[in-house]
Amino acid sequence: MRVVVDSNVLLSAAISEGPPFDVVTTVFAGSITLVFSRETFGEIADVLMTREPFDRIARDVRGGYLGHLAEGAIWARPVPQSVKCRDPNDQVFLDLAVAAGAEYLITGDDDLRSVDQIGSTRIRRPREFLDELGSKQF
Repeated sequence: MRVVVDSNVLLSAAISEGPPFDVVTTVFAGSITLVFSRETFGEIADVLMTREPFDRIARDVRGGYLGHLAEGAIWARPVPQSVKCRDPNDQVFLDLAVAAGAEYLITGDDDLRSVDQIGSTRIRRPREFLDELGSKQF
């Protein structure tokens, strides 16, 4: 299953437990496949490597986290969509999800959540995604 995960979810998972951490654990277990673009991965890498509170984590640990995220990921180019996000800075996640054929866009961002679905991509909060994933038969 392909999923696009908003940067804030992946960043939150790096510093605390809870649903974002559980989403990343599911990724690392190989149950789902992340989809990145240069833009989305670059945003995560920039924030993780240069900003607080992440600078309190050892640099090699942060680099390892990025490496694990990228390792099994699928890379795609966002394709502009007619459905627009309220925040133009978040549009890349909608565009990427549709272009990559992602089943889910996982986000806690209210601007992205204002669009319930785009194409066949369902937009869910981390907990909602995990609940739906748990109810699926593999």
